Amino acid sequence: MTYEEIKLSFLKGGIRSYKVFQGHKLYSHTVRSENNQRLISKRVYLTKKRHYVYYERTDVNWNYWDKGKEDSSFDPNQVEENNVFEIADDLKTFAKYLGKDIVEKLADKVQHGEIVEYLDI
Repeated sequence: MTYEEIKLSFLKGGIRSYKVFQGHKLYSHTVRSENNQRLISKRVYLTKKRHYVYYERTDVNWNYWDKGKEDSSFDPNQVEENNVFEIADDLKTFAKYLGKDIVEKLADKVQHGEIVEYLDI
């Protein structure tokens, strides 16, 4: 398995910072919040040192706030990113974020070496 530089972005109090490490993305999924106003991106990485990283980022769903919407209370200046960053030795730790089913399927694929398939084509 090849590892690449992973650079995760954080914004707190208007100051941008980053966490950088060598890893491989195992899982990525983006969902809308219940009110469709935000997008929640969930990612899981395997680090070169065999730790797992969970990264979740909540951003504004800019497509929701178009000119046709009646809700004019949106102020882009009040937008604040919300991030979750957690490191674990076991994928089961992330069940609280992803659900038990996804974590079990992901752990099974990692255990059986099914994350990367090398093709001679």
